[in-house]
Amino acid sequence: MAKKKGPGYRRFIGFIYLGISAILIYTLGMNAYRVFGQKKEMAHLESKKAELLKEKKDLSEQVKLLNDDDYVARYARDHYIFSKDGEEVVKLPDSKK
Repeated sequence: MAKKKGPGYRRFIGFIYLGISAILIYTLGMNAYRVFGQKKEMAHLESKKAELLKEKKDLSEQVKLLNDDDYVARYARDHYIFSKDGEEVVKLPDSKK
């Protein structure tokens, strides 16, 4: 004779299924949240990468210019008040104030 399973057994199995479903939904939500955070971080890192590539390009152009002796001499005269032989340098106050 087969044993009949009562409503208590079905209720128990229902709670088990409900618990498993809750765990799966929680896991899905946490994975979606993690993916969203990683996409946001990736966008931030890509913008930083673009900034760094631009800075690298600017610095490589400066290196090329600093290898030119005429440019270095002009830069030193303009920014550090160096003079050629026989020249006198007079620094005037800024009129932008």
